[in-house]
Amino acid sequence: MTGSRHTDGDLLARTRDSLWELQDLHQFRAGLLLLLGQLVDCDSASYNEIGREPGELYILAEPAESLELDVPIELFGELVSQNPLAAHYRRTGDDRTLRMSDFISSRRLHALELYDVFYRQLGVEHQLAFTLPGQGQLIGVTVNRAARDFSERELARLEGIRRHVLSAHRNLRDRARLDALSRALDDHNDGPVAVLLLEQSGVLHAAHERAERLLARISRDHSAINALRSWARLQRVRATDGALPLRLEVLGSELQARFLHGAPGIPDAISLSPCALRRPQSLRALGLTHRQADVLHLLWRGGSNADIARTLGVTEHTVRHHLEDIYRRLDVNSRTAAAHLAGKALASDGAEDVLDR
Repeated sequence: MTGSRHTDGDLLARTRDSLWELQDLHQFRAGLLLLLGQLVDCDSASYNEIGREPGELYILAEPAESLELDVPIELFGELVSQNPLAAHYRRTGDDRTLRMSDFISSRRLHALELYDVFYRQLGVEHQLAFTLPGQGQLIGVTVNRAARDFSERELARLEGIRRHVLSAHRNLRDRARLDALSRALDDHNDGPVAVLLLEQSGVLHAAHERAERLLARISRDHSAINALRSWARLQRVRATDGALPLRLEVLGSELQARFLHGAPGIPDAISLSPCALRRPQSLRALGLTHRQADVLHLLWRGGSNADIARTLGVTEHTVRHHLEDIYRRLDVNSRTAAAHLAGKALASDGAEDVLDR
């Protein structure tokens, strides 16, 4: 008995050390399945990221050919709630390693549509699974077998490595998201911006507090959130240099969405910012012409004369001339004073602070 425990301990230690050698999420997803196959004898292993919306699904399997099915894999996301382990986690938040046979009999398993459509083809009669934290999605890791159920010892092995898997995954996930956020912010240095991250499964979530507030507001507008999701799915399949911006109407403000493709293991990012040529009626109400409102708006957003000229396609001399007229109409004598009045007008308009509400 002592020797047996020592052998299992050595196996867990080797698996733990190998986990921490994985360099990014791309390596982690595939490497984890190979390691679990060495830890527990199984016919197949899978890593599953499943969101709440149709089509939000990413599945990786070892061996890969086990996913060669005659039905669309997207259907799995609609049926996964029939899996008793997934249902138990969503009901209780219990992320421990669990055995499917402790929750459902073979007869009841075979009566499920999930079994009839997928598990029958995959040869899944017995399963061990645990979950990883996933923002807005279920992340499940499974090992599967057809001929015999998993033993208590095999369950203990998987549970023994679970906390190390969780730590490695959290570390790589946080690093990947920080990298995606940094790239998005570096790509956009003109005014306020909110950054959303697009996970491998297609799930959208906020990268920071400002973006969280904005995403909550977009989500309440079915037309806006559907347009954003559809556009994001389209950009993912385009070439890296072919991403087209999206103009999105939210709460009376027009936002521009820009898509940045991530490297393998790095989430894609979407930056959301006020459209540069948005002309709020509140600035026109100050007695300005259309072009003067454009100039004042860009000034308020922190643009230099050169920035404003480049955005509007005019010379810096023309910008200076517009600013002189703006100062005269607003009865101010500095950029700071003009920007202050613009900020007050935009706040009353309620459109330009959509990123900060």
